[in-house]
Amino acid sequence: MEKGLISVDRWAEGSQAYFLTNLHTDHTQGLSSTWAMAPIFCSRVTAKLFPFKFPNFNLSLLRVLDLGSWHSLSLISPSTGSKVTVQVMAIDAYHCPGAVMFLFRGEFGCMLNTGDFRWEKNCERAKLAKEMLLNALKDDAVDVLYLDNTYCNPTFQFPTREVAAKQVADIISSHPDHDIVVGIDTLGKEDLLLHISNALNVKIWVWPERLQTMHILGFHDIFTTDTSLTRVMV
Repeated sequence: MEKGLISVDRWAEGSQAYFLTNLHTDHTQGLSSTWAMAPIFCSRVTAKLFPFKFPNFNLSLLRVLDLGSWHSLSLISPSTGSKVTVQVMAIDAYHCPGAVMFLFRGEFGCMLNTGDFRWEKNCERAKLAKEMLLNALKDDAVDVLYLDNTYCNPTFQFPTREVAAKQVADIISSHPDHDIVVGIDTLGKEDLLLHISNALNVKIWVWPERLQTMHILGFHDIFTTDTSLTRVMV
């Protein structure tokens, strides 16, 4: 693809359309509340969370991409000045809330940018996302792949999300007289916190900004900002 058309998780000037795979800090370096270079394409969940990470941002710049649908962009070739049509599809990356990968196609061929993703073998949600990708490709091949290869070395062996969550809940339940602090980022590991709450029948303390995020994600009864109601905090 010609330089000067699109950027994915890069926020320097020089592109006509920008794409955000997820809201973790390592993907938003260069973004700010005053950034206003061009439209930003992202998932619907990311768009809802965006103003909490970047207050006073001009939200009219956000363009929501629904999962599994092709969207067409009309851009201008920097070298020839002619019209360039780029099609893009957002696909669930199953990383943090709102995380997606982007599949692009056009005269340049087919390009996939995975962003951060975690498609576990036996995860139903990952299976659906994989089917979505394969159906979108049909008989096409991916000509250019930008791959998240974090922990890709086979020497890394991690338990599934479900197994890890059970292990954490078991550790907490084996220490009934201790206050527990779970180290998490400002976004992500919601599944772990839900499992802890359900398994131990406890509320989870979060700071006020994190509570707003939880409410946006649809979690209203599990989290609290009152430290007297729980011994499990983040």
